[in-house]
Amino acid sequence: MRHIAAVTFDLWDTLIQEHPGGSDKVAALRIDRICKYLNDKGMVHTKGEVATAYRKSGDFLEMTWSKRRDMPVRDQVLFILASVDSRLTGKLSEQDLQNIEKAYSYSILDHPPALLPGAKEALKAVRSRGYRLGLISNTGRTPGTVLRVLMGNMGILEYFDATTFSNEILVRKPSQGAFTVTLEKLKVVPKAAVHVGDDPESDIAGAKRVGMRAVQIISNGMRPSASADDSTTSLDELLRLIENL
Repeated sequence: MRHIAAVTFDLWDTLIQEHPGGSDKVAALRIDRICKYLNDKGMVHTKGEVATAYRKSGDFLEMTWSKRRDMPVRDQVLFILASVDSRLTGKLSEQDLQNIEKAYSYSILDHPPALLPGAKEALKAVRSRGYRLGLISNTGRTPGTVLRVLMGNMGILEYFDATTFSNEILVRKPSQGAFTVTLEKLKVVPKAAVHVGDDPESDIAGAKRVGMRAVQIISNGMRPSASADDSTTSLDELLRLIENL
């Protein structure tokens, strides 16, 4: 039997889930705050102009993400501002950029996602058995610094020995680096770790390619993966499945 020493988790749709319409509310808040900040500084632009720039940045992000790469949140903000007006970034101070970046990054806390049923209990149960816990999460527009705040507010950050977010390492699951950098933090080899996630490619195939075991959480209409070592629709079963590996 292969000894498991560590368990890594995906975040979105594995431990937390967005409320219906949540991403639209957060997007609207980001656009409003950027527009207000610029107007308050005397750089008058309409909400429509900022919204168009925001959509353009989304297209650019999707292209970047499709290559399994990621970018720092500052670069996202600079792209939006340059799309509003190519001269904007030259008119803003470093403090201005920091303020806009903070408004952009922290808006999710006004409309936070929900902790999935059984998530906290599952983390507590796995941790209580002596496994080291890691988090491997692809990010969207919200960076890892803010997602850690969110996890702290939810009472789940304390269970993790290591947290890895794609905007900080600039690669995304299923890239091997997203997994190996986390395993290095946990000081375990791939064969002694199991990854828990919902996505057949990013989580399951990615983990299997580096030599980890993988348990799939079937949620949000995600298709089952044939390569998963096991799967479940309920986090209540997770500890039993891990211990059976």
